[in-house]
Amino acid sequence: MHSDNWTEETVPSRRVKPGYGETEGHVPSGLNAASAYVWLLGFVVLLLAVIVCGLWALYLLRGRGALSGPTPTPIIWTPTTALTSTTSPTEMAEPAPTISPGIAIGRYVRVAGTGGQGLNLRSGPGENYARMDVALEGEVFIVVDGPTPSGGSEWWKVRDPEDEEREWWAVGNFLEPIEHP
Repeated sequence: MHSDNWTEETVPSRRVKPGYGETEGHVPSGLNAASAYVWLLGFVVLLLAVIVCGLWALYLLRGRGALSGPTPTPIIWTPTTALTSTTSPTEMAEPAPTISPGIAIGRYVRVAGTGGQGLNLRSGPGENYARMDVALEGEVFIVVDGPTPSGGSEWWKVRDPEDEEREWWAVGNFLEPIEHP
């Protein structure tokens, strides 16, 4: 028996003709399983790519977010020799008060030696009193009271010759006597 289509009989084919238990347009079950495996494999590859990118982003952004804590500071211990003192704590000398030569009540003084920082004018003689104003380098004042020792220094009550309400205490270390301006 010779057939007109001898290739169908000799060459195996996966092609299914309608009528061999399949309806036209229906895909064989072998192809459904293969395409499901391809989709599953693609999903797994995509999921792995997203995880790798997320971990890479965390690596690049480490220490820049609110989740990072303080950075520890290393402490390097070095041996030192013990300091020895020739005087005992009870033998410590009190600092000598600074004497303001040439400053006297009724004389003029100029603010000097503050390095441009100015001189604190306080409500009383000493650093524990409130700062009321700052006298600028070169300002001139009249001495109205003092000296009063406090904190190892002499304090003088000074008044601005142009503004009589500006009358406060200043440390004598930064006042230099001058002649009437």
